[in-house]
Amino acid sequence: MLKVENISAAYHRNVIIKNISFNLPSGRLLGLLGLNGAGKTTLLKVIGGLLRPMGGKVYIEDKDILQYKNKERARHISFLPQRNSIFYNTLVLDVVLMGITPYLNIFSYPTAEHRKRAYEALKKVNMEKYHNSNFLHLSEGEKQLVLIARSLLQNSRIMLFDEPDSSLDFINKHMVLAKVREIVKKHDKTGIVSLHDPNMALEYCDHILILKDGKLHTYFSTEEMNKSYISKVFSEVYGKVEAIEYRGRYFILKQQ
Repeated sequence: MLKVENISAAYHRNVIIKNISFNLPSGRLLGLLGLNGAGKTTLLKVIGGLLRPMGGKVYIEDKDILQYKNKERARHISFLPQRNSIFYNTLVLDVVLMGITPYLNIFSYPTAEHRKRAYEALKKVNMEKYHNSNFLHLSEGEKQLVLIARSLLQNSRIMLFDEPDSSLDFINKHMVLAKVREIVKKHDKTGIVSLHDPNMALEYCDHILILKDGKLHTYFSTEEMNKSYISKVFSEVYGKVEAIEYRGRYFILKQQ
């Protein structure tokens, strides 16, 4: 479904990521990890077509994403940034309806059918009871679920999430990531989520890609990992850590 081939990217000639390649099939969720400044957001922007790479290409089923026009590309790829840009009073349903924009002509408006589909998208994230509420009055976790519903309405095959758990409490972090995983699996999407916490990636993701100094440090399937491998790989990036196993799940602990 998604092929990233030798991607390098820069801001004002300051190279951020270098020669990154990987493949990701549909129905799988990739956790993107790395220290601050490693290039996670930059890589997501390149994959989403928001930043033109200085080298390399991104393909969706063998077609270069830069061959798509903006609206056409938005039908294939959705991008949920770290911070939403909605700072004005607006109804939750209207926020979700923004996801239909790639399918509208310049003089078109959302129809009753679009509003019905927006409501159905809210139901998929258990937020339909807030459809007539002010978006700004929601908790941060609830806002994230509404924005995920917007991405669902956009109906893209590739779903990108840039730290969707940032600024959330413990319960909301798990709620949002569990919903992201459920959507990717249930609707056969291809998902990439950047995260700060390796343990969240170990719990919810099918694959993990770790960036270090702008380069691909490692890429592996969580189905094939073991304690010794996790300890080695994560220690090379985060300093000395210890992997533990509990009830079939792996966690890492930072050693002092």
